[in-house]
Amino acid sequence: MKSIKEILESAGLPAQRGVYNGRDKPKAYYTFLRLMISSAINANDTECGRKEMYRVTLFYKGDFERQLKKTLEVLRAAGVYINSVDAESYETETGYWLVPITIEILEE
Repeated sequence: MKSIKEILESAGLPAQRGVYNGRDKPKAYYTFLRLMISSAINANDTECGRKEMYRVTLFYKGDFERQLKKTLEVLRAAGVYINSVDAESYETETGYWLVPITIEILEE
């Protein structure tokens, strides 16, 4: 499976772990943070699979609905489970809409 960064960037926007610190921020981008890693499948006291949960945030100046739809499509196509698209917010100082998405990646 591709990395979360590669998956997100296949939706056409730059992605960075943690805080986007590019010199000139683009009109739209993603950030992502790992929330947890845990066992998903255990057999005979051995971990046979695990899950990683991430918080992806879409930052977008303007109407983000088309990009959000594309993001969800790209994540699903990569085999990522989408737990939720959470409450959007608007930063008046920067002009960005923030759309948090909680995802899980299962690995066997």
